[in-house]
Amino acid sequence: MKESILMLLFLVFTSTQVLANSDKNTDHRLDVLMGKNTHKQYQNFFEKLKKSALINDKNTISSMVEYPITVTVGHKEIEIENRNEFIVEYNTIFTKDLVGKIINQKYSDLFIKDTGIMIGKSGEILFGGICTVSDCSKFKIKIMQINN
Repeated sequence: MKESILMLLFLVFTSTQVLANSDKNTDHRLDVLMGKNTHKQYQNFFEKLKKSALINDKNTISSMVEYPITVTVGHKEIEIENRNEFIVEYNTIFTKDLVGKIINQKYSDLFIKDTGIMIGKSGEILFGGICTVSDCSKFKIKIMQINN
């Protein structure tokens, strides 16, 4: 019995350590792949998207998208040229299922590549930095792909 309690305490302690480090691992991976000291910008974008999806804030989410964008909904592609078109199609794109995937996505579980950050196990949303100057020292973070 004593061994079981010690084992349980060990597992709780080590799993807490792993969880405590997972956000730091995500920060590090973002800084390595997206640029030194950029993780906070990406984390803020991610949190803003989650909050906006939770409250169904079409205007904020539409401002977070890079246009034009081709959105895939139910294996059908929808071409969206601007924010106004996005807002019109918002309820078609941001279904309860997609919103659920966004708000349940953990920062520590984001899939990160040098081409962008993926939300959802099937790549439902891809966002990343888009250079605004030739040397990419300045960039804007935008949603570049939506696959619902």
